[in-house]
Amino acid sequence: MPKNGTIVDLSDSPRAKPNAYYTGLGQELHVVNPRFLGPHVTGEWLRVESNPSLDGWAVTSGNIDIFSSAFARTGNLSQAVNFNGNQAGEIQQELLTTPGCRVTVKLRAGHNNGGDFDKDAKFWIQVNGEASTRVTYNLGALKTLVDDPYKESYWHEVTYEFTAEGHDVLQLHGDVDSADYAAIATEIRAYERRI
Repeated sequence: MPKNGTIVDLSDSPRAKPNAYYTGLGQELHVVNPRFLGPHVTGEWLRVESNPSLDGWAVTSGNIDIFSSAFARTGNLSQAVNFNGNQAGEIQQELLTTPGCRVTVKLRAGHNNGGDFDKDAKFWIQVNGEASTRVTYNLGALKTLVDDPYKESYWHEVTYEFTAEGHDVLQLHGDVDSADYAAIATEIRAYERRI
C-alpha cells in the first residue's frame, strides 16, 4: 500500500446495509453507475482493462473486475467492482462539485470471496491525484468476520470526506500487495454541503 495519507482500520466495523440512505450530509451529487450495473455480468465476473473503461468510471491503471451480484453477495441486485483484477487497478470519476463545499463519499466495501480469506482486504481513496488526500481502508480478513467465507460476505460502510475544489476527480485504487484479492465496493454515493 502507498505510505501517503491516513490508514483507517474498518476490520471490526458494523455491517453496512444494502440500499442505505443517508440524511444530514447535504445535497446528493450525481454519481454515474454507482452500483456497477453496467455492463451487466452474466457469469461470475468480467475483467475490464484501462481504455476502454466502463459506464461512468474510467479505469486509469491496471485492471479491475466487475462481480455479479450473486458472486459478490451484495444482498441486493447491485454488482460490485473488484479493485484488483489480476493486478492493482484504479477507477475514477469526475464529480460536479461546488468549490469550498464539504463532500462526503459513502460506499459499501467488502471482500473478494474468490480465495484468500486470511489476507486483509485493502484499498485507498483520493481526489485529484493528490496523495495528501489519500485514505487507505483496511477491511480486515474475511475469515475473522464470518463463519463460512465460501458462503458469506461482510460489507463495511466506508466514509471519505474532502473539501471540493470544483469538478473533483474521485479515485479508488486497489492494494498493490494483495494480488487478486483486494477489496470490492458498490453503492458509491456522494453528498456536498456548505461549510
